[in-house]
Amino acid sequence: MKRNLLSSLIVITNILFTVFLTSCGESYAPITLVSSDGKTHITNNDTIYIDAFTEGMDFSIRGGDGKYVLENQNRDIVRYEYNGEKVSLIPLKIGYGSLRITDYEKNESRFIINVKNQARIFHVNNISTEVLGGDLTQNETKVIEENIIESAIMKVSGSIEFTYTVEEMNGGNVTIYQQEGGNAVTGIFSQNESFDSESGNKILSFEISLAGYNKIKMDLIEKTENNYTYKVLRHDVTETYQSQYPKLEKATIEYILADTTDN
Repeated sequence: MKRNLLSSLIVITNILFTVFLTSCGESYAPITLVSSDGKTHITNNDTIYIDAFTEGMDFSIRGGDGKYVLENQNRDIVRYEYNGEKVSLIPLKIGYGSLRITDYEKNESRFIINVKNQARIFHVNNISTEVLGGDLTQNETKVIEENIIESAIMKVSGSIEFTYTVEEMNGGNVTIYQQEGGNAVTGIFSQNESFDSESGNKILSFEISLAGYNKIKMDLIEKTENNYTYKVLRHDVTETYQSQYPKLEKATIEYILADTTDN
């Protein structure tokens, strides 16, 4: 009877020891950050990109032994708030910072923080034109359409990037690539917001100043066809051709876009 009891105690002790080792092993897992939506996992030496002029980003800390020590190594770039469950990173100014997290088991992870101006990047998938004028000949209409395409600031495969540099998020720098792999044209832009009276959709109107160009006014709108919604950058070029073609009533070019903003 004593022998059976001793054997049972040995088995229980071995089980407990195994569980203890397993739990200790888990405490040595790398310290990582997980975004509030659970979709993004940040590991040691990864970079966290935070848009300036925002409230920042929230993360949960995972791994380690659960008792964390946080060290902000660039307090002028970003500050953090930690309540024991969630760490919030709040941007202060443009630049690079670093957050170091350690625990009592000597686990350590370091995260690079890049506070940057928010940008919107669009790739041109297609181009369409519209030329209206009841008294225009077919040949005149065709010539105008060809001229519009030829003088377009972007071709198919080109792109445009709006980088916001003011807290109001209504102006900044613009970079345009006429086509993929081509040289960039840079300038500045201002932005206004309105709404389409018929559809109720938001319209973002951009006034763009580029070196070597007159001011360009464009509207960013959404279109829906066959349950598919896409963005279009519309440029009214009527004034450009109306002096040469007095019968022209309206001429526009639309850049059909894909939103390729990195988020």
